[in-house]
Amino acid sequence: MNGRTRRWKTALWWAAAAAQILFLCGVALRAGGAVIDNDAAKVYTHMMAIWESGTLLVPDWRYITTMELDCTTILALPFYGLTGNPVLALWCGNVILLGLWAALLFVLVRRLGGSAAKGALAVLAVLLPYEFYMTGYWNMLFLNASQYAFKVMLPLLLAALLLAPDRPRRRDWALLAVFLAGCWLTAFSSGIYVAACGLAPVLALWCLGWLKNKNKADPYRLACLGGSVAATLLGMGLQKALGVQTTASSMNLNSLETLRDNAANCIIGFFRLFGAVPDAAIPVFSAEGISCLLRMGLAGGVLAICLWFTVKALRGTLPRELAPAGVLAAIFWWNLGVLLLTDTRYGDPYFEYRYHLMGAVPLLVLAAVAAPTLVRRPVRLRRAGVAAGTLGMAALVLAVDAGAVGSIWKDDGSFGVNAKERELCGIINTMDVEDVLIAGESSIAEVCGALDPTRRYMMLMDMGEGGWMMGTWDGRLTDTDGISYDSPAAIVCSHETFETGSLEGSISGRWTYYGETADFVVLRTEGAPLVDGQPAGLPYGEAAIDYPNTSWYTWAGTMDEDRRLHTDPAGGEVMRSHGMDLHTDTRITLTCESGGSGTIGTLRLLGADGAVLAETSVPAGDARVTLEAPAGSGAVLSLELDPGTEAVVGPIRFEAIR
Repeated sequence: MNGRTRRWKTALWWAAAAAQILFLCGVALRAGGAVIDNDAAKVYTHMMAIWESGTLLVPDWRYITTMELDCTTILALPFYGLTGNPVLALWCGNVILLGLWAALLFVLVRRLGGSAAKGALAVLAVLLPYEFYMTGYWNMLFLNASQYAFKVMLPLLLAALLLAPDRPRRRDWALLAVFLAGCWLTAFSSGIYVAACGLAPVLALWCLGWLKNKNKADPYRLACLGGSVAATLLGMGLQKALGVQTTASSMNLNSLETLRDNAANCIIGFFRLFGAVPDAAIPVFSAEGISCLLRMGLAGGVLAICLWFTVKALRGTLPRELAPAGVLAAIFWWNLGVLLLTDTRYGDPYFEYRYHLMGAVPLLVLAAVAAPTLVRRPVRLRRAGVAAGTLGMAALVLAVDAGAVGSIWKDDGSFGVNAKERELCGIINTMDVEDVLIAGESSIAEVCGALDPTRRYMMLMDMGEGGWMMGTWDGRLTDTDGISYDSPAAIVCSHETFETGSLEGSISGRWTYYGETADFVVLRTEGAPLVDGQPAGLPYGEAAIDYPNTSWYTWAGTMDEDRRLHTDPAGGEVMRSHGMDLHTDTRITLTCESGGSGTIGTLRLLGADGAVLAETSVPAGDARVTLEAPAGSGAVLSLELDPGTEAVVGPIRFEAIR
């Protein structure tokens, strides 16, 4: 191939890669908030909370899988501060992320010995939106919060660093600093996952080469290896020291009963990652069928190349120029081994196939580097292979991009994935309320909270028998306490909940009908809804309120509509809490109204062993009774009244003593 042809070839592939980047940017910008699903919505609201609180560690935040820091959040935060628009901020962050992807893949391919054209081909292959799903390829790598982008990039960056020249330059040291910061951040946010599934095979393969005297242990490479381990341990140690609770590091080995099904679904999951397994039967020669076949061909093709590469490497017949690319195959096989051994069917009924991203992206790069070698000889085969590969790649790009657009702008005229939430927000925006409580569906509250950052959206959980409790899956725990709601609010429920009268109990009679959508009924309450969500006591924040008829209190008497306890005239212990959690020294205040004079009973703070820690008499009349309790867990609050006493006990308030 002469120089002019090579330049034209390189320009062609880079033009295609650039067009793909522009396509992803344009579609995401045009789609806007319509592509926010409930998984992404958690990150949107978390990012806003980080900016508002001024710290990466938002006080009293409940984390689910990760701390959601090793994703586009870090890149989007400055843009959110400038614009106040979370959707635009994350779009800007993802534009930067796409540029980082292109730069990383190009540097990696060049250090693997590939040409600039192969670098562009790798960029194009990786940046195709193979599947549009909440935890699918596009969402995890380039859309919304791109939760897996940094996780997948770090092992590739480590491979590129270890392939640096024998005399590293300043930019190599700068890249090393970026890599170590990334290792620390992902360990701090997501635990050991990236180190165990992505970095470990790269480190192991390099050490094996060093034992065979193929790799040189110079200061730079020792810094890469030792630094990655140290940064990971520091990140995990800091998370533990700060008391952050996540489930990111939870991995369970398969049992005899689950091993077979998990293994089968693991292989199918690799094809699902590329959208090659349809949800329903489709005609083979339809547009959808052809698109599916192209995706299937890609997934099967990269697997075949990986097998060819691995067999050649094990036999010692691998072309010398491809030897450095062995690190890409190593990442795939290592990750596949982890997925075969561990049970990853807890959310998806078949397989959490997003976990294949760690190994699938390196395989796409490997295919871009190694595929031309398969048809290098004879010349006619090479020409035919180049022509077929170019046409096949063009067809794949068109099919995948068309499928991506069709997943958002659907044939039935609907748009995006959150049409019902957008319609609901339209009604809420006509109300003069700041707080919105969604009954029954946490995902609705999360998506609406991302679409409408001017209000606070919380979920109400049905506790049965007309009881409702505020809760959150990924938000401020202090927001779930009744004391945080002291103004008019909106209550949203399904038509079924409204028509069956399920929205009763403490909320009964406290609302007026406001409006409805096809999916929801919107109510308005003039005062704060009398619901609570925190366990007994003050587990978080500066103040809290408990109602005597919550599930963590026992009581004797009757409750009125304001959740005030009208005590049993028989007296005795009329109210008792479960073991309270007080994160700091706390002042506990109880209101009690009664007739007569003198004292009518005693308010006690009991230890877990029943010993009296503090007590005070309850006077007759309109009384406010106060106890001071030390920080700790397990203490019990007990109210005992004299026989024949009739009293009305109001909510119990907790205030931190500083």
